[in-house]
This record gives sequence, C-alpha cells and structure tokens, in this order.
Amino acid sequence: MAQRKQDLANKISTQSDVRPGWRDTITGVAPTEARRPAFIKAEPQPEPAAKIKRKTYLLYAGMIEEIETLAAREQVGINDLVRYLLGAALDQVYEGKITIPTQPGQRQIAP
Repeated sequence: MAQRKQDLANKISTQSDVRPGWRDTITGVAPTEARRPAFIKAEPQPEPAAKIKRKTYLLYAGMIEEIETLAAREQVGINDLVRYLLGAALDQVYEGKITIPTQPGQRQIAP
C-alpha cells in the first residue's frame, strides 16, 4: 500500500506547475497536452503514386472484343492486359517510336 502511494505521489510531483485532476492521475495524461477533439477527423493521407485508380474511357466494340480475346488467349486479367498495353504504347510515344497523327485545325486524331 505504501508503495502505491509513493508511486502516485511521484506521478503527481513530476508535473511541476500543473495540478492534475483525478482523471489525469489515473490515465497519466497531463491536462496541458494539446489533444484534438474526438469529433474532428485527421487530414487524409495523400495517395501513393502507384495506387490504381478507376477511370473510364470510350472504346470501339471491336477493340473491346480484341482485348477480351487476347486476355483469354494469354490467360491474364483484362485490366492487367490493358495497363500493360497502354504502358507499352506510352513508352513508345515518349521514345519517339510512335507519332500521334493529329490534324492541325482541330487537334483530333486522324482516322
């Protein structure tokens, strides 16, 4: 019993100029610590660059069928195949192997 009183006295005396309440003595939380109210949520963390995001693009029906057929033949998922093909095409554009045929007036891809 005497040891518990001494431990409690040490906890109270370590807080020099602040007199703790009963809750602070039990939990060990000093009242001067800045705490966020429970109803305020923390700021969301930014998404990592490699995180997959859902995006919708318009494709011709024939292209969709070709992608599905190729995915089945190669036994890979359609999303994985589309990411791979698009990544390979983007690499070729940046390396200068493919040029995007645009029309000068409207900046549309030529058929």
